[in-house]
Amino acid sequence: MLTRSETMSSQQERKNDNHMKTTTQLLATIAICHLITSYSIAQNSSTSDSASLPVTLAAENEPASSALEFRRMAMESSDSREKGACFWAAAYEYWKADRPDLADKILDRSEDVLPDPFLPRTLLRGELAITSDKFTEADFYLEGLIKSDTPADYKNYAARRLAVTQLLRYDTDAARAAILSAPQPSANGLKALEEYRSGRDKSPTIGGLLGIIPGLGYFYSGEYANGVRSIILNGLFIWGMSGTAKNEQWGAFGVITFCEITWYTGSIYGGIDAATRSNLDRLNRCEEGIMDNAAFEPEWKSIPIINLNFTF
Repeated sequence: MLTRSETMSSQQERKNDNHMKTTTQLLATIAICHLITSYSIAQNSSTSDSASLPVTLAAENEPASSALEFRRMAMESSDSREKGACFWAAAYEYWKADRPDLADKILDRSEDVLPDPFLPRTLLRGELAITSDKFTEADFYLEGLIKSDTPADYKNYAARRLAVTQLLRYDTDAARAAILSAPQPSANGLKALEEYRSGRDKSPTIGGLLGIIPGLGYFYSGEYANGVRSIILNGLFIWGMSGTAKNEQWGAFGVITFCEITWYTGSIYGGIDAATRSNLDRLNRCEEGIMDNAAFEPEWKSIPIINLNFTF
């Protein structure tokens, strides 16, 4: 039989063994949790680093390079929502890079993997249509945003862009109606449109006819510096022609006469171009007034969720 002291010693040994087992299990559990946490942080860091490159390129005003990186992210992602968002981001950057053809194709891929209604995609579709002078198509997307249950910022921006599409078709009444369709119509936009309507375009035909007299075609369209230059240069050539003819320097006379014919016909075509430029400048000023610095840009830190920040 075991003595009392031996029994107590045996019990103490069992307690020590149990304590060591418990401690070992606890340390193993802590180690496993640490490994899992480290792996998750590494994965998140990798995703963050991957997303930061195209965002950095976009911030450095390199939209084409940014678009390529977003496309790469989309191809590597297995999540349909993230893939669709990255394709949209690539299309947006291609639009900024003045590549509407590529932007439209990439936007189609975004829709293929993420067919659900997506407001940023509808808005970008409208912008691409305007860039490609497809104004009827732009109307479809922009009117859809205005008439549907969308946030006020989307409607206010879409209304201004819709007004621009009408202005580019010289339908000022429709442009005014578009501005007024916004939840918060732009007072500056209405003012710019009224100023445009009260003005008059220059006639390229009249500009060309006035250009028969050097400088007058430019003066007609308000390009006074070009008009003065035309008068001086044509006057110098005529003076040179007169002097060389008087001195019978026919070789120099021929060269100066050729130059004068070139500058004289340039005065006529210059009058036509000046009128065209004047009309285009007037149209652009009205478009800028309608937009009144309105713009949007993505909030990149929220990817794969696309949130747009509007400024008015």
